[in-house]
Amino acid sequence: MAVKRVKKDRSELRNEVLQQAVKAFFSLGIRNVHMDDIAASLSISKRTLYELFQDKRQLLLEVMRFQRNEMHDYMAKIASKAENALEVIFAFYEKKSSELCEMNPVFFRDLRKYPEILEFFRQEQRDSDKTAAEHFRQGVNQGIFREDINFDIISKAMSMQLDVLVYSDLAENYPLDEIYSEITILHMRGITTEKGARMVDHFLQTVREKRVN
Repeated sequence: MAVKRVKKDRSELRNEVLQQAVKAFFSLGIRNVHMDDIAASLSISKRTLYELFQDKRQLLLEVMRFQRNEMHDYMAKIASKAENALEVIFAFYEKKSSELCEMNPVFFRDLRKYPEILEFFRQEQRDSDKTAAEHFRQGVNQGIFREDINFDIISKAMSMQLDVLVYSDLAENYPLDEIYSEITILHMRGITTEKGARMVDHFLQTVREKRVN
């Protein structure tokens, strides 16, 4: 007797498509991913896929929103338990570095042809700048960050990393996570107090030990 296939809930199927699309876009780039490939990888029809997402551009935008929501949820959990501002920043750093390790540099080059996605990224960064500024101010009160720093400028400078990855040739010569790490740590060292610098050094040592092991 044949086993009847259980029909998936629309929202469940939509999430499965987004999760598969994240992997495909990040590992192959945008141009090399086709809607046919996404449908085939999930054993669904193209018609079903197009009922969920109008076209590849919409799918890509929804993937970015999906990633944003996952990051927001993750950081909210971290912030609710963190003892200081640097713990939150370190958690974001590790999460972002992990994502970049799995990402093909061609993804960022392909973004040049998707201005609406770049604008989405930039708006997200503007929103996150406000949250980052709050953590920086908290860190000042905790003696971790220097009092004489304009953190609005620092937040905006750090957000420029996207343009570095999209428009420069750095990603063709260095791993994405290494670029992100060097820029981030440069800022962290410049804005921390002696107490904060010791915490940064301890964190970096832990990261290096994890990589070795």
